[in-house]
Amino acid sequence: MATTTDDPARPPVRRRRPIPPGARLRPSRPLVRRSSRRRARSAEARRSALRRHGAIGAVLACYALAALIVPTATPAAVGDDWVYARSVEILLREGELRVLDLSVVTLLFQIVWGALFALLFGESFGVLRLSTVTMVGLGGWACYGLCRELGVDRGRSALGAAAYLFNPLGFVLAFSFMTDPHFAALLVVASLGYLRGLRPGPPDRRAEWALVGGSLAAASAFLVRQQGALIPLAVTVALLLARRLRADRAGAALFVRINAAPAVAIVGYYVWLFFVNGVPEQQGSFTLRIREAGWASSQLLIERMTFIETMYVGLFVLPIAAAALVGLGRLLDAPSALGWGIVFGWACVLIVGLMAFAAYGRDIPPMPRMPYVPQYLGPTGLGPSDLHGGRRWLVGWRALDWATGVCAVASLLFALAVCRQVARPARPDATRLGAGVLVAIGAWQAIGVLPPSFHFRDWIVSVDRYLLPLLPIGVCLMLWAVREVRLALPVGWTVVAAFAVFSVAGTRDFLVLQGATWELARTTTQQRGVPLTKLDGGASWGGYHLWEYSHRYAIPNQTPGGPWWIDLFAPVIDSSYVVASAPIGGYVAIDRVAHSAWLDDDAAYLYLLRRRDVATPP
Repeated sequence: MATTTDDPARPPVRRRRPIPPGARLRPSRPLVRRSSRRRARSAEARRSALRRHGAIGAVLACYALAALIVPTATPAAVGDDWVYARSVEILLREGELRVLDLSVVTLLFQIVWGALFALLFGESFGVLRLSTVTMVGLGGWACYGLCRELGVDRGRSALGAAAYLFNPLGFVLAFSFMTDPHFAALLVVASLGYLRGLRPGPPDRRAEWALVGGSLAAASAFLVRQQGALIPLAVTVALLLARRLRADRAGAALFVRINAAPAVAIVGYYVWLFFVNGVPEQQGSFTLRIREAGWASSQLLIERMTFIETMYVGLFVLPIAAAALVGLGRLLDAPSALGWGIVFGWACVLIVGLMAFAAYGRDIPPMPRMPYVPQYLGPTGLGPSDLHGGRRWLVGWRALDWATGVCAVASLLFALAVCRQVARPARPDATRLGAGVLVAIGAWQAIGVLPPSFHFRDWIVSVDRYLLPLLPIGVCLMLWAVREVRLALPVGWTVVAAFAVFSVAGTRDFLVLQGATWELARTTTQQRGVPLTKLDGGASWGGYHLWEYSHRYAIPNQTPGGPWWIDLFAPVIDSSYVVASAPIGGYVAIDRVAHSAWLDDDAAYLYLLRRRDVATPP
């Protein structure tokens, strides 16, 4: 180009040179808009994320779909969760943070969590149940992340998350407002934070924040159940044994990041408990039962619970154990002498326990077959049977024999898989520290099952929901232990699918039964005019409506020889009328309503019964 100007004061004007005749023009490049490039990059990022996280996304989507199939919004309490629901109601209606005298757990985090959902969606049992479903879903995501931290590939990690979410015991508890599923989910989140923060390598800011996140989750877990205090303790012990926690400035900083938040939560809670709320009566009685047990009774409980925990671990890891059968030869070749010694001890616990419980015969309790401590998972299906007449068994003793054998084999495979990692030849493995921390967390949680079990030691030994923390720990540890072993993944997914079908159907049947029970009780009081103090509508009905009244006025038991929940929850009830699942002696049926049950082929009914010495309805 040439520039010319006629006036020096003006800027030069550029003139385009003429194109010579015959010159070839270069085609201009097509213009690509920036927005198009951004859209293309965004689409590629979505496709990449789908490839990387599609499996866990599908698992979480199935879990959300299950919550639509199950009648989550059922307007009825489940088991003991009315105790915790009342604390939420008191916070919302009276502005007071209070733990009832009947509560034996710390509960504060769960009260606030449930209250947030109630503020957003309204105050109801269904909304509180939704808060638990959401928390357990977060636990499923964290379980996937925990497996990934342990070096497990994405497909197997998704299988682990599914095994956690759709295990029958964990699933039915997710559709309640009990503390156990909240605690187990927070336990997984805390474990994930701790393991990410303890990755081998130079310290960085992300690792420090991960440790802080794990510490906060552990503090939240303590503010649900007291066993949360064992999480940072287990991490600290594991690091001391691994010589990762030293007496220097870096070690002190690491110790503070692990323990600071739980320590603040523990101290703050007990200050609040002693000086504001007051120590709940049942917490004091639990401590008294431990002191009264004596050494012989305590030793028997420890022996029983050691066996029961090994059997329930087999139930929890069953999908992975079934998939690992094809790699059994590799599992048998690998263990060291120390590993074989641990496997032998584990097998001895299983054999001795199986023989000891079988010797009880069929005169229950205690239960002589798996499930040994049935409350939310038993021969009657899912959910407790806290109703006159109970619930019919869905399976017989032969099925329980098979279930016991299968869980024992799965438990032994778990021990074999984990113990093959003991004293292996030294080689670079960034996941061994994390696995060691997880083993320590699981061991301390197994110990944490014992204190609340003292309440049941002379009756049913314990209850299954106390074992729930072992579910995600067992699943993640076994997937880590077999990450280099060939798995028949279709077999594992088939077992998970079977669990899911049973879990959804069983939980649905249980909530339908609870809803029908409360509806019949509600109709009896509102339409027939029966006073609340004369109607036994089951444990949750009586407790929710009349425990506070009975407790405030110290009313003695009005139903001598009645079921346990009358004496504990609502002694003011005289049981003139009873809601039952079958006719009972001394009562006449005045109404019968049907309810549906997917797992029971027989017609299912609820009965409204009137005691024979009560002349006419009011």
